[in-house]
Amino acid sequence: MEANNILTNEEVLEATEEIATCGSKKGVKIAAGIGVSVFVGIIAYKYVVKPIVAKIKAKKELKEAQTDSETIDEEVDDQE
Repeated sequence: MEANNILTNEEVLEATEEIATCGSKKGVKIAAGIGVSVFVGIIAYKYVVKPIVAKIKAKKELKEAQTDSETIDEEVDDQE
């Protein structure tokens, strides 16, 4: 009977050690996944989002400048 208890205790210890090592590996994988996600997000922002926003702002400013110049031209024609 005592031999079975000793064997069982050894099995429990081995199983506990396996769970602990697997758990730490899983945590490392999760941390690596989060790090990669952050890196990809930064690269996407820098090379995709930021240039698109700059183009949209430039088009909007150009449109406003054209509208302002048309308004000024109309005012000059009215004064003459």
